[in-house]
Amino acid sequence: MKTLRDIGIMLLMIAVQVFFLNEYLFNHYLNPYLYIYPVFSLLIFYPRFWQLIIAFALGASIDILEESAGVHAAATVFLAFIMPALSRIFGTGREDNPDVPAFKTMSLERRLGLLFVGFFIHHLVLFGLESFQWNQFGILLQRSLYSSLFSFIFVLLYQLWNARR
Repeated sequence: MKTLRDIGIMLLMIAVQVFFLNEYLFNHYLNPYLYIYPVFSLLIFYPRFWQLIIAFALGASIDILEESAGVHAAATVFLAFIMPALSRIFGTGREDNPDVPAFKTMSLERRLGLLFVGFFIHHLVLFGLESFQWNQFGILLQRSLYSSLFSFIFVLLYQLWNARR
């Protein structure tokens, strides 16, 4: 039953991303990418192999619906791949059992740090693959930073809305 609920949440995130958020560009290029939020909150409960497969399916579904050449799938799989390292960096500091999902047990500061750094890395990979040129690295960093902040604000609003319910 939990798996069906997780699939429903991911399908809802994909639908919101493709049919709502991608239709409205803020400031002519800012787009919050909220479809990666399940990588932080849901995939940690699955075995490592399934985390990567589900992350690929999540990114590939965005690529198919947006007709982008696989950049979302690559960025989402990269994020899922480095999540254990990010969780250890921002985690609770428990080295005795690194397989314990730590996102729900993290302090608010560590959770927000993990979310922002994860968003930034995802956006940096996404926009780097999208433009595929590193000669304008400053613009790439600026776009990644602003879009990460924008996505982060949307996730904070979602968390506040969810906490109030």
